[in-house]
Amino acid sequence: MLVFLILSWLCAPLSCAAESLTVAVASSLYPQMQQQARAFEASNHVTVRLVPGSTGRLYNQIMQGAPYDLFVAADKQRPSLLRQQGRAIDQSPAGQGYLGVRLGKRLISDIRLLTRPSVRHIAIANPDVAPFGRLARNALQQRGLWSALQPKLVYAQNAMQAAMMAEKGLVDAGLVPLNSPQHAIASLDYQAVLLSDTPLARSWLKQFLAVRQTRSGGRED
Repeated sequence: MLVFLILSWLCAPLSCAAESLTVAVASSLYPQMQQQARAFEASNHVTVRLVPGSTGRLYNQIMQGAPYDLFVAADKQRPSLLRQQGRAIDQSPAGQGYLGVRLGKRLISDIRLLTRPSVRHIAIANPDVAPFGRLARNALQQRGLWSALQPKLVYAQNAMQAAMMAEKGLVDAGLVPLNSPQHAIASLDYQAVLLSDTPLARSWLKQFLAVRQTRSGGRED
């Protein structure tokens, strides 16, 4: 009995240690969110599980019943659809994301350089499921380059994979997400969606939005 009381006393302050959050996050934002998740875990004695992927695929998983507590999307369309379906409790703007062009080891602002014969393969996130892919396609279409560059395009599952392919030199260039507007050729709006109405989920969302609102600058992915 004494042992049980001692264990109960020791565990009481850590009662939330068994709690956890599962956050579905657009892959373009995943690298930035890892540090924030670790900080939240340390200050709240909880486990935060980040599940990266394309916004479209994560949306489909949520519609199929995936047990996510929150969802950070790279567009407004899917969060709005989740609210219409009664699957989202709340939706909040979560800052901007930026699209840039990586040519070899450099970030460039002149997208026309991708038409050079030396650029044979260009990584791009799949426009059908990834907002960054759709943003890249729109940027190329607006500049009249889509048709010319289509034969060079290598489609990645999501923005993070496209960035990795470009950084590792698996392709000659890539249309990739950036953390700051420097070198950006287009931008989009992130949305944070509350899926589970718990104090822990609301606390994470509040902290996440505060960080996003105060964040400035940062390294490019």
